[in-house]
Amino acid sequence: MKLSKVHIILLFIFLASFIFQLFFALQVPFYSSDDAYFNLRHSKYISENYTPLIYDPLSYGGNYILDTHVYHYFLGLFDIISPDFIYKILPCLLSSLIIFIVFFLSKEITNDDNASLFAASLSAFIPTFLTATLNQISVISVSIPLFFLVVYLFLKIKSKQSLFLYLSVILILLDPLNLLLLFTLLIFGLLMLSQSLQIKSEEYEALGLVATFLILVNLILYKSVYLEMGLSAIWENIPLEIYGNIFQNFNLLETITLVGFIPLILGIIGIILYKQKNTAITFLSSILLADFALLLMRLIPFKEGLIFLSIILGILSSITFMHFRKYLSITKLFSYEKVLITLLVLISIASLLIPSIYASSSVINDNVQQQEIDALQWLKFNTPRESVIAGNVYEGNLIISISDRANIIDNQFINAEDRITDINLLFITESLVKAKKVLDKYGVEYIYFSQKSKELYNTETLVYTIDETCFKEVYKNEFATIYQVVC
Repeated sequence: MKLSKVHIILLFIFLASFIFQLFFALQVPFYSSDDAYFNLRHSKYISENYTPLIYDPLSYGGNYILDTHVYHYFLGLFDIISPDFIYKILPCLLSSLIIFIVFFLSKEITNDDNASLFAASLSAFIPTFLTATLNQISVISVSIPLFFLVVYLFLKIKSKQSLFLYLSVILILLDPLNLLLLFTLLIFGLLMLSQSLQIKSEEYEALGLVATFLILVNLILYKSVYLEMGLSAIWENIPLEIYGNIFQNFNLLETITLVGFIPLILGIIGIILYKQKNTAITFLSSILLADFALLLMRLIPFKEGLIFLSIILGILSSITFMHFRKYLSITKLFSYEKVLITLLVLISIASLLIPSIYASSSVINDNVQQQEIDALQWLKFNTPRESVIAGNVYEGNLIISISDRANIIDNQFINAEDRITDINLLFITESLVKAKKVLDKYGVEYIYFSQKSKELYNTETLVYTIDETCFKEVYKNEFATIYQVVC
């Protein structure tokens, strides 16, 4: 089949995004977040044992992992074919697929190839998307493109009903606590009724099945958690000390900075200009409203909410682009149309590309460092296999995955209990008695004191470690110090 000019440009945008991400991801041999090592460890376990790690003897020194492991099975399959390198390539490839989906969603609304290509180019460089997925083996790299693919299939429900249902099931299993999907379905139904738009029988059935399955999966997987904690299970029992870092208050200035001023303005203008009432624009409006509602109620991680907002605004920008071209065609500026359109495209892409370069560099240079990996590998080769390591909550998966030793806390917060208070005390107290109480409580034999812990707890030293009868400094480099508990 001969590729058209539109297809060639779309493919070029995709390759530009993919190569851009791969360029940064391949700069370091390791991964850039604690969560990445959680996904890496579980997918490798599946590729070696063909079954998921339901009970992890190293997490918390023994902890049940509440996860469907669908993403880990997916990664594990590729790990069998091409281990290690695939964890760099596959997330970049998956996240770049959003470009094709945005193009087809924009085409569904505008029926304009040029406007759809413009929207696709905006989706190629979304700073918040890059910071959440680049070199991090994040489930977001597949769940967000899949979410919007499901949206597109819903708009084609008459001919794509089976595919819509299959992919909806996968999407729900990837992220069972997906409140955005549930809120979107509810708001879509209300908007369709308020605008006197008829919901077709196949649409009604599809929405009902998806909503029912979403609720059933949550009740089946998290039944015991809901019974024990009630609706607070929605927040996965995240401790209050950490909750504010993940579920931030909605901040307009920060939103404009992360989403991009030009895409934000073009997206808002687009939704104002679009006068036609139809299923496509109503569904996109439903996602937008649901996203805003969840951000305001702090029911969705702030950066994840901004990713959805950025993509929706990018799609709506295609409407503004289409109207801008039509306006030029009836004015005296028509002779400068190509110059003005090119200028708009370049400015819009530059407004996202420059922050994306900065964000990508920060992900690679400011997160996990080689010296941290070296320190954790020292633990692996120089400590007893049954050793328990104390580190901060954002390094729990690093400790398990790299040092192959038990931690005392990580981000599996549903079973966190009150450990976070004890960990905070361990890193901020000057009292040997208080520190020793925490260490004895969890059977800690080594303390991993990193640069991140210094920044997190605003301290340069663990004062109580000066007692050489109780603590021995066994390893030190620029980014980490390891103390052995000897008393």
